[in-house]
Amino acid sequence: MSAWRLETDVSEADLPRLLRLLANALEAGPAEATGPLTGFPPEVRALELFAERSGAGYALTLKARRAVESHASAHDAGGQKTMGHARETDAAERAREKYRQLKKLMQADYKVLQKAAEAGTLPAPEVLESFLALCDSMADIVQPLLAPRGLEAKELALANRSFVEEARALRRAVSARDVAALAEVLARLERRKSACHVQFR
Repeated sequence: MSAWRLETDVSEADLPRLLRLLANALEAGPAEATGPLTGFPPEVRALELFAERSGAGYALTLKARRAVESHASAHDAGGQKTMGHARETDAAERAREKYRQLKKLMQADYKVLQKAAEAGTLPAPEVLESFLALCDSMADIVQPLLAPRGLEAKELALANRSFVEEARALRRAVSARDVAALAEVLARLERRKSACHVQFR
């Protein structure tokens, strides 16, 4: 199966609007899909919607699965190319899912760090080290949501590296038992993350 995907941040006011656009696309057909839902597929076989509170809004992931070309079409004049493309698509989808899971784990650790700072306490060392290890993993892999070559991918790699360098300041703040410094680093990381999402999503 192939999939259409949307990953975006939406405000509280925009979430109901987006859901109404989705309902319209499902009822009236993909030709009526507009805005962020442009390209929404016909004959949806499965629909996945995940919205998680993020700041003043939501981090939203919407995935629509559809049927792939028929078995017969894979044996036409371009059948070999079609099957090869399907394998590449599957591999790319696995890479994207692995990357998304990594980001979810990072977000979970980050929230624990934030809660500790807000409470005026230091986080558990294992949570901090888990977060930093995930940051390193993020920076070491090719961003699967973009083409592996090109200026944008290089810019994203640099942005990820900058994020990791900033994140290492968390360890220094915790080692110094400086909760205020911990909160400052987390605020800087939040700003970096938001700027990255604006530029690359």
